[in-house]
Amino acid sequence: MAVIFQKIEPISKKARIVASLREAIISGAIRSGEQIVEGKIAQQLGVGQGLIREALIELEHQGFVQRTPFAGTQVTELTIQDAKHIYDIRIELEPLAFFLAGPQAVGQHIAELREMAEKTRITSKAGDLESFFENHLGFRRKVWALSGNRHLQQILERVVIPLYALYVIRQSYNLEGILQTTIDCTEHQDRILAAYEQKSFEEAREVARYFLKRMKEYLGTRLPPASTA
Repeated sequence: MAVIFQKIEPISKKARIVASLREAIISGAIRSGEQIVEGKIAQQLGVGQGLIREALIELEHQGFVQRTPFAGTQVTELTIQDAKHIYDIRIELEPLAFFLAGPQAVGQHIAELREMAEKTRITSKAGDLESFFENHLGFRRKVWALSGNRHLQQILERVVIPLYALYVIRQSYNLEGILQTTIDCTEHQDRILAAYEQKSFEEAREVARYFLKRMKEYLGTRLPPASTA
């Protein structure tokens, strides 16, 4: 037989648990702010509590849940005011990351950013919002890392990730508005890459600042009323 097949990667049990919990959150079966009891979930899925804990750690990294010491884990809950506060922080700090990353955005790094930008364009056109936000966040995380400032990177990781999860969780509220957001994001990435190619790092800073200000202005129309409580 001439056809050569690629190996199929086995899906780990933890990955399946992560996918199941994430789907329950996105569908609303587990509501924003709801407490997640590890033992109860473990019993329902027929797995050990340790696997549930590992899955929740992964979901925390993705922004879907928040884990508080001695208080347990709950589905991420953000109000419109919370989102505005996050954007206030981003508007001040994230443009600095785009500026600092500029000198490092060459060679393989710029190639990786271009690949991520292309993936966001493809997923945007396909209407695959979960994959879109995953790739767009990957683009921004790459820039944060290239900034070379680990303290700035840690702050952005902590405040920005829950906001991306909110867009994914509430994507069905205003699909047209969210799809327009994906277009805005892809155009923003193109402008950033153009600024890096021209070695105009101050321009990259201003492009980032303008984009974030626009996204903050759109919060009232593109995020759901449920997050205003």
